[in-house]
Amino acid sequence: MGDFASLNLGGHVGDDPSAVELNRRLVASTLDVQRDHLLFMSQCHGSDIALVDGPWRGDSPEVDGLVTTSTDLALAVLVADCTPVLLVDRDAGVAAAVHAGRPGMMQGIVGRAVDAMTDLGAR
Repeated sequence: MGDFASLNLGGHVGDDPSAVELNRRLVASTLDVQRDHLLFMSQCHGSDIALVDGPWRGDSPEVDGLVTTSTDLALAVLVADCTPVLLVDRDAGVAAAVHAGRPGMMQGIVGRAVDAMTDLGAR
């Protein structure tokens, strides 16, 4: 019952942080990845991209896109009225998760993610 009665993964909407972390652990377990390998970003409705090669050391970056060549990471994007964009080039081994809200779209967030992927060998 209530606003947080289901599997809330957002740590910025007023839910109990321990409940959010438990939910994130459940998702990681379901995906068969270690919890620290399920990476969330601190989404900010911008156009910055982070290149990721391992678990976070400290807080997650304030970005709206994650790009990686690491096959043992799961990239996560949270949305309400924005669009999640998931990109992959299997041959090059490059993947991205993008939070595409109106401000980020206006600033070219998806193109920036594609550019970052291309820099890592994606076609």
